[in-house]
Amino acid sequence: MRLVAGAALLIVLPMTGWEIAAPPSHTEPSTTIYDSNPSHLWNRLYAALLIREDRRGNALGADSLDPLLWMESEHLLAKPSHERAVHVLDEFLQTPGETLIRDPLKRALMQRDLWAVFDWSVQQESRSKRPPYTAEKQELQTRLAQVLRRLALSSKEIEALPDNYAQAVASGTFAKEYDAAHPDQAFLPPDLFDHRGPWVNVDSSPEPFNYAGVAEGHVEAFSGRSRFLVFMRLPEGRKATLAYLQTLWNFPQPWIQPQEPNGDQVVVNPDLPSFPAGTEVALVRQMTLFDNEGNLAPAPLTESVQIRVYHAITTTPARSGGPDWADVIKNSGQDFCEIKLSRPLLFAGKDGGLRATPRDEREFFTFQQQGDDEIELFDEHPEFKKMWAPALQQCLSCHSGGGVRSLNSLEKILKPNGRQHDPPDNGAYPARWWLNDGTEGWKRQRYDWGLLNGYWSAAVRQQ
Repeated sequence: MRLVAGAALLIVLPMTGWEIAAPPSHTEPSTTIYDSNPSHLWNRLYAALLIREDRRGNALGADSLDPLLWMESEHLLAKPSHERAVHVLDEFLQTPGETLIRDPLKRALMQRDLWAVFDWSVQQESRSKRPPYTAEKQELQTRLAQVLRRLALSSKEIEALPDNYAQAVASGTFAKEYDAAHPDQAFLPPDLFDHRGPWVNVDSSPEPFNYAGVAEGHVEAFSGRSRFLVFMRLPEGRKATLAYLQTLWNFPQPWIQPQEPNGDQVVVNPDLPSFPAGTEVALVRQMTLFDNEGNLAPAPLTESVQIRVYHAITTTPARSGGPDWADVIKNSGQDFCEIKLSRPLLFAGKDGGLRATPRDEREFFTFQQQGDDEIELFDEHPEFKKMWAPALQQCLSCHSGGGVRSLNSLEKILKPNGRQHDPPDNGAYPARWWLNDGTEGWKRQRYDWGLLNGYWSAAVRQQ
């Protein structure tokens, strides 16, 4: 219903015939991600919409995994960033810019990034005393919708995109397993996607209320443009992991009704049996695209891998914080590592386009994108940077509990959900069996997807 409503509202919108406005006088950020020439149209488009500058003129987000945009950001809606974005989008549409680069990998990444900007513009909300930017959003969305459709690959081209996780493993750049003597060393298990290997893909029931897989909170945070796969490995291997998941499912009282203030809301029983020390849990983020017919399609590109290693099982309750990050880390009993996508590495065919996140690397927190614009907040209150935690510690915001208490996906794998099964090894597994997890079905119900389709429908009617 929301998708149809989105299409109906847009029939009267002008979709073509834009005149390229004069570029704003403000100095534009630059990049060479898509071409060695920073003046290349694709570089200028990426810089105008994805790269931010603080008050000191420092370029930010040049290779950030997600746009540096928050729910209350005014960037790309207020001047001069809005004028700059509209100008380069118009230039792209009139050139036409999609003919300048044919490489499917670069087209996929540009679609991915501009799609994120489109969805943000739909969700953006201005605080009181700030303008709603209704016209500016519409100006941005109409142009983004057409650029996105022009960038779309065919379904066969999406299927043919590289399995960059396998490329990263084959490169030999990353360690293959956790090393307790070097806990800061990131690693990529070569057998993570082996359907008969030690890692179990934790799945949720196929019922409609379980769309988007186990880590639905992550899927929702990025509005279904990525799917998130959860893998678990107990030290004793696959059989022990499956047995533990069955133990959770068979637990006689997986849910309890707590005392006030939660009232009638049932919660996961904190006394669930935990897994042993040495257990590892991986969260794999992979890309979703849409093809040139407007169909959502899973892509084999891995965007990030986050692994938690439980070197000790503590009794720390779920989401237990504190003023001292060192204590929070210690009490959790966990070591964290992250390996994530880098566009320059991907386009250069190096290491599968993946890089390890250093322990001291700091990045803006865009997960769920709630609240104030962090760049503007740091400009106004530079003292806040003293409390800026390293990127790897941000996982502790939601996963600081000890053992099983740190798993926020329990509600998807306990009764009344279906029991975890080990599918029969009958040769029926597709080459990339993990691609279809329900994320596309979840995304199709979203208003932002309906709105994007509405812009496309309006354009077709006006041709």
